[in-house]
Amino acid sequence: MSYFNHAFCKSFAPIALEAVPGEKTIDLLQQEIAVVTEDWLTVDGTAAVPQKFYITQGAYTDQDKIGNNPGHGGYTESIKSKMINAKYITKLYSTEVKAGANATASLEVGSDCVPCGEVLLVRLDVKGSPALRFLNHNAYATADSSNICCTVDGQEYIDPASALVEAIKEVTADPIVAPFVQVAEIEVSYEAAGVPTTDVFASVAAFEAGYTASTDPVGDKVVAKVTLEGAYVDTRFGDCSFDTRDHYEKEPVSLILSAIDETGDPCSDCGVSAATPGEMQQTSGETVARKIILSERYRQSPYNQGNADSARIREIEGSDAVIAGVDRDALYKVFVIEHVVPRFNNPSGVFDNDRYLYEIFVKSSDVVLIADLDTIFANIETVSGVPFQANIDA
Repeated sequence: MSYFNHAFCKSFAPIALEAVPGEKTIDLLQQEIAVVTEDWLTVDGTAAVPQKFYITQGAYTDQDKIGNNPGHGGYTESIKSKMINAKYITKLYSTEVKAGANATASLEVGSDCVPCGEVLLVRLDVKGSPALRFLNHNAYATADSSNICCTVDGQEYIDPASALVEAIKEVTADPIVAPFVQVAEIEVSYEAAGVPTTDVFASVAAFEAGYTASTDPVGDKVVAKVTLEGAYVDTRFGDCSFDTRDHYEKEPVSLILSAIDETGDPCSDCGVSAATPGEMQQTSGETVARKIILSERYRQSPYNQGNADSARIREIEGSDAVIAGVDRDALYKVFVIEHVVPRFNNPSGVFDNDRYLYEIFVKSSDVVLIADLDTIFANIETVSGVPFQANIDA
C-alpha cells in the first residue's frame, strides 16, 4: 500500500502463458502467467477479461525447501497482484524494446593536409560514466604520424590515409584510452586514372595489407576517413556471486576525435570531425533481476547477500531460482498496468489513493508470449476503456 504520488510496484517475469480456462492457481507451472477471476480460476488468454481480475504467476521455484508447508503455499505459492477493478485502471502500456548502440567518432583528412616535413596530430577524448568510473576523470590521448615520411624526390605531400592511420594506431594503443575504443572502419577515396574510387577497410591490419600509398595525393585527390567505435566492456559477476549492489553499466562512452595543431589547439583548416552519440539500452536483464528480487522481498521471500556463504544460503533457501529465472544478458519488453484504488472513507480528512504499478517483464526474443500479452492488454483496454499504448519509447 502506498500514498499520494508513489505507487507500490509488483513485478512479474513470466516465460509462458496459461491459456487454459478454469485452471486453479496452484496448478500454475514455474513462471507461468495467467489472468485469474474472482473465483481464482484462470481465463482463456484470448477471451474477454472480467471486470475484476488478478494477474497471477507461478513461483520461481518448484520446491519449498524451508517452509515445507504446502497447506500455506510456502515459497512455491503463486505470485499474485491485488484484485484489479478495470474501472480503476489509469494507465495501460508496453515499452519499446531498445538495444544499446555504441558511440562513434570519425576524422576525415584531405590530400593537402600533411605537407612533407610535417606530421598529422590527432586527439581522442573519451568521456562518460565508464571513463569516470575507470579513471575518476575523463580520458584523452594525442598521437602523431611521425613514422610516415615522403617516399620519392619532389613529393610535396604525404599520403593522408597512411598518415591518419599511423596516428590512429598510436592513439588506440595508448594504455589509458585503449580499453574504450576500437577501429570500426577506414575509408579512402581517390582517383585512379581519373576514375573516382573508394576503398573500405574493416581494420588497421586490412588497411596495411591492402592499401598502397599515393606519391601524389593532391593529384590523386586522396581523402581518408577513420571511424572509431566505443568498445568498453564492464566487469560483471555471474549468477552464483550476484549481488544487487553490483554496478552495471548502461551508459555508452562518448568519443571525440579531432585534428590538432602543434600547440594542442583544434586545427580549423585541416580535418573534418564528426561524432554520433551512443544509445542506452532499455530494460536490461540486470535491471529486471533487481526488480524481481525487490518484488519478492516485499512478499517476504528470502534473498541472502553480503555474507561469505551467501551463495550457499541462497541455494539452501531456493532463492537462487529467482536469479535463474531472469536472463541477465537479454533485453526485456515491459507491460504495465497502473491501478489506482480511491479511498471513499478516509478518517484523516485527506482524500488520497492507493496506487499500484504492475510490471510484466518479457524477454524480447519471446515473440509468442509478447503476442499473447498484447492480446490480453487489448482485452483489458476493452473492459476498462483505458487506451492500451503499445511500444511507447521508455
